[in-house]
Amino acid sequence: MNYAIVLAGGVGVRMQTPDMPKQFINIAGKPLIVYSLEAAQNNHNIEKICVVCAPEWREDIENWAKGHGVDKGLIFAEAGKDRQQSVHSGLKAINADRNDIVVIMTSVCPFVSQQTINKSFELLKTYDACITVVKATDAITLSNDRIHANRTMQKQKMFLQQGPQTYRYGIIKQGHENYESQAYRHEVSEDSELVLEMGVDIAFVMGDRFCIKVTFPEDVAIAEALKDIFDKKERELNI
Repeated sequence: MNYAIVLAGGVGVRMQTPDMPKQFINIAGKPLIVYSLEAAQNNHNIEKICVVCAPEWREDIENWAKGHGVDKGLIFAEAGKDRQQSVHSGLKAINADRNDIVVIMTSVCPFVSQQTINKSFELLKTYDACITVVKATDAITLSNDRIHANRTMQKQKMFLQQGPQTYRYGIIKQGHENYESQAYRHEVSEDSELVLEMGVDIAFVMGDRFCIKVTFPEDVAIAEALKDIFDKKERELNI
């Protein structure tokens, strides 16, 4: 069984919409989360969808899913206080078999292509884990205190991580369980960190520049401007 876990537990402070988390704001006529649900619904590899969200939003999400034809056996899990806890909650909710495949998606990236998801499944025939990336176009500087530069890294060797991330269920679940068992935990921003710590090889899927993350108010205008172009590209690629 192949699952998609759609993360929808954030509060969207940077979006400046205090009454509504950013994943539920309207983008070109529908809630932002619906784009991720439709991407999972339309992919022939994905069989079930798990949405990780705050309980008070479950009914709205169910209604949006129904209204947009999303019916791949929706499962719900309660969001945690951060991404790591939310992903772990989703993994426990689906109760998959070790070799099942899990695609982890956010609900704030509206333009995940079917080609990207399909390439992830192809790689999982060889690997146990893969992430979606694009090449960095600017140098990246590391700062330990967020004030001073500690290291600037060559852009030729740098990649920006997008979504989705795709794993064998047993691998990603073990990564989260290992993390939860630690007495002292470092901050985790991506699941790939937990899998790399296990010594597992993670392959690259090259994504595309359409896969923007809606984070700031200006990103709404960018997403709405890109929508028709992205839809046209998807139609052409999936004829």
